[in-house]
Amino acid sequence: DKLIHIVEYFILGVLLYFSIVGITKHSIILSLILGIFYSFIDELYQSTVFARDASGFDVIADIIGLILSVFFVRLYFNSIGNDKEN
Repeated sequence: DKLIHIVEYFILGVLLYFSIVGITKHSIILSLILGIFYSFIDELYQSTVFARDASGFDVIADIIGLILSVFFVRLYFNSIGNDKEN
């Protein structure tokens, strides 16, 4: 269950980054903040749905996925920069 949250929010983090990369120079930070905000809103909404429970552990798993997406994006752009130098 938590692995699915990590994977979903990893994908969300990467998509958020690439959707705002040209808008601001702080794309990584903004995508992380927006993803965390969405995670909290999602869990808050789940607490209002019948037969669903909100979980703080789900939010933590979501944040882990977002942080991993930030590392992936940075690694991706660092590897592109190294390829251009060679």
